[in-house]
Amino acid sequence: MIERMLPFSQFNQNVLNLDNSGIIYSSTQHMRSIEELSIMTTTTKMPDDRLAAVFISDLHLHPEEPLITARFNRFIEWAAQNTKTVYILGDFFHAWAGDDSIDSWSESIAKRLLWLSQQQVAIYFMHGNRDFLLGKAFADLAGIIILPEPAIIRLGDTRILLVHGDRYCTNDKGHQWLRRLTRNRWFSHFFLRLPYKVRAQLVSKIRQHSQTNRSKPYSKMDVVASDMIEHLQKYKVATLIHGHTHKPGLINHCYNEIMYSQYVLSDWDDNPRLLCYHESMGIFLINLN
Repeated sequence: MIERMLPFSQFNQNVLNLDNSGIIYSSTQHMRSIEELSIMTTTTKMPDDRLAAVFISDLHLHPEEPLITARFNRFIEWAAQNTKTVYILGDFFHAWAGDDSIDSWSESIAKRLLWLSQQQVAIYFMHGNRDFLLGKAFADLAGIIILPEPAIIRLGDTRILLVHGDRYCTNDKGHQWLRRLTRNRWFSHFFLRLPYKVRAQLVSKIRQHSQTNRSKPYSKMDVVASDMIEHLQKYKVATLIHGHTHKPGLINHCYNEIMYSQYVLSDWDDNPRLLCYHESMGIFLINLN
């Protein structure tokens, strides 16, 4: 059931304050649950006109996960009717060893994206830690545009920084070492020249390393707010959208009397949410039913 559609700004959100030394102290009033924020479903068409943008990440598509593939297919049908632009902010696939790994299953995913792009929906893709080797061949097949990471876009009058999100999980030293390695263009250049079977085995090991993160304390895997804010300041941006941490919602951070907004995207394992932007209603979450 749809009650009302409200932008995030009308909710009393958790505010994290950082003093000049970068130390976080909390002035929490009430933190709205994600269920309270997710007050619209994809069963209803957008009023008046289409959404300007929808942001998704962390689908972890894999041929052995048919339920997630089915959710993706439902999303494609919905997006064709309800949005002008889709941003995929990484970990679209569970693993990707290179574009020469395209098989009938991944080609079917590409064809769904291509069909969506043919419905006059622009699709932008940003690499995550699982699909950093996705390249031009797949992008051309799918009709998508690969974004650099980070990227800055504009929603209305607001400049938005887009990242996958793992760059801010700086307490996880092992992951940061792996990120620096895999995001190095020389690494990708030489890695893609290895035989596919070797690459597939190495990517599988990288994926297994990511899976072990589930047993780590969340404090080690979560975003470090001071590093995130430093990055936002570098680009002179106060609003961020990212995935990776699988904790959808909004956190506001106050630093030197400037408010920074951190929108976090959902994974697609159980109850996916879509982060949406409408020109008159602002930013809000909806459930993918």
